[in-house]
Amino acid sequence: MSDSYDYATEYRNDPRSTDELLGLALTKEADRDDDAYWKPIAALQHRLPQILERVQELSGSSEEKSRDTAATILGQGWVGTKFTSDRCAEILLQMLAKEPSPSVLASIIFALGHLHDSRAVEPLVILRTHPDAHVRYAVVSSLCGHDDSQAIGAMIACSSDPDRDVRNWATFGLGAQIETDTPAIREALIARLDEEDDEIRGEAIVGLARRGDFQVLAPLLKELNSHEPEVLSGWILIDEAAAALANHANATSPRELLTVLTKLATLGIGERDTIQAAINRCKSSLQ
Repeated sequence: MSDSYDYATEYRNDPRSTDELLGLALTKEADRDDDAYWKPIAALQHRLPQILERVQELSGSSEEKSRDTAATILGQGWVGTKFTSDRCAEILLQMLAKEPSPSVLASIIFALGHLHDSRAVEPLVILRTHPDAHVRYAVVSSLCGHDDSQAIGAMIACSSDPDRDVRNWATFGLGAQIETDTPAIREALIARLDEEDDEIRGEAIVGLARRGDFQVLAPLLKELNSHEPEVLSGWILIDEAAAALANHANATSPRELLTVLTKLATLGIGERDTIQAAINRCKSSLQ
């Protein structure tokens, strides 16, 4: 199928009855059954205005699978413009307050993340220390993009979480998903430059480069000198860092920035004309 295929129309026009779709959603598993689970879920999400009361009934079920399914439908992850998002968030927040199952709790949190409701920030921040790593991962995923002080503080804390995926998403959230720039955010990103994991280091590099923090130059140059060109050319985060640094090549650019930009140009990383223009600006500032 082409990239322009209209999936929303397919889901809205699914000929199966709500009973049939719910039956599939309640018996199939996301990881095991893939489309056999997600297509019914997507169809149900697209008819949510008509079935909201029924989904709310499921949200109060004694069965974990029913509550999990209700949360996923309410999150409307397959819907562009969300339906009755305020009401859906209210139901999810009620579920969040009393859910004992870590797996269902994670589904509720992910659903709240899809709705991006600011009322969820405070209860999610409380859950950032939950003993279950998947719950903490859901928390950082759902806090991504929230730029109030509570959310940012939680993301900073989670950027040093013992779980790799939690650290990775928190670093990504701080570095690339918000424009906020504070010393605490920069310190959190700098702390991740020593990660063994390439992706986490890359996210930290991008976040610092976007903020024009030239403490990133030495670590970035180290990466450029430590990997083969074919590895670097496929490392999209390095490409993003190159573009970000080029934007900061202004009259106050230090000689170290020229060194990194020249290395990027030699390796063919970044958009060639953009990198060359940045090099020229650096050279002019040094004359």
